[in-house]
Amino acid sequence: MKRKGFIISIILLLSIAFLGYFYYNSIVKHPFKGQGKEVEILVNKGDSLYKVLDTLKDEGEIKNLLFIKAYIKQNKLDTNIKPGDYVIDSDVTLENLILDLNKGLYNKNLVNVTIPEGYDISKIGDVLEEKGIISKEDFIKGIEAYPLPKYIKEKGNRKYAMEGYLFPDTYMLAKDMKAEDIIDIMHNRFNKALNELRKDYRIDDDKIDTIITVASMVEKEAEVDSERGKVASVFYNRMNKNMKMQSCATVLYALGEHREKLYNKDLQVKSPYNTYIVEGFPPGPIASPGMSSIEAALKPEKTNYLFFVSYNDGTHFFTDNYNEFLKVKEKTQGN
Repeated sequence: MKRKGFIISIILLLSIAFLGYFYYNSIVKHPFKGQGKEVEILVNKGDSLYKVLDTLKDEGEIKNLLFIKAYIKQNKLDTNIKPGDYVIDSDVTLENLILDLNKGLYNKNLVNVTIPEGYDISKIGDVLEEKGIISKEDFIKGIEAYPLPKYIKEKGNRKYAMEGYLFPDTYMLAKDMKAEDIIDIMHNRFNKALNELRKDYRIDDDKIDTIITVASMVEKEAEVDSERGKVASVFYNRMNKNMKMQSCATVLYALGEHREKLYNKDLQVKSPYNTYIVEGFPPGPIASPGMSSIEAALKPEKTNYLFFVSYNDGTHFFTDNYNEFLKVKEKTQGN
């Protein structure tokens, strides 16, 4: 009888363990009580994951909260979550639910925003306003009030001191975000790109401002990656020979508007960005350069080129001979 009782006890314990494991596993796979519906989750700024889970428990949306918290701790899941108004499928697994909150996925207020390479702060402001993220006016105010990183020189006569330091990329941004938060995100992405480049290039912090200024000029002048190194070499070669940069891109930035063609009167515009008049590089970047342009500014091709002129097909003619430059310019541009 004792042996029989012992066997029954073992069977009961195994059954309980099996049922416990089955129940535990079912919670991990389906933490929400309902299935086949959507659950709205509001995460306020400063809310912790556990506070959100407590709220969901109070609202009767999730199963055993104790098991859920134990699983999170046991598996050391990331508990950092992004604020927002989420709409999540109730069939989601516990790990995917937390991952969605980690990354800010399914946030109703998030908008996919692409900032192309070569956009300046004014154009970035236009895109943000069009997407309903923030008004251009408020974004510009935020730019002007933003504390400058140590590698950006004093504002001086710059139009925007943060110009060039908001990295062109695709972002998920929330509607009605504060300008400071948007700038933080884009500038952090710039710093991340810079750190990636540090793996292959030696970058002196004191020279970052000059590098990004040259990179921004390269971004606006070159259309194909294969020419970016050549364009950068022209600017550095001209600087070494004390020649003015004479970059049309800087004139367009000074004018503050795009023009298909620049006339002689445009080249006389009074601005610290007009490199047909001022010596050396402009006082700061004129746009947000992409990775290829920054690399070109870090490691330009070794050339003797001093001039380049567009073939009007996205490519350029390069030379160190002024007369050759004039001939090609006359042929391709008629002036």
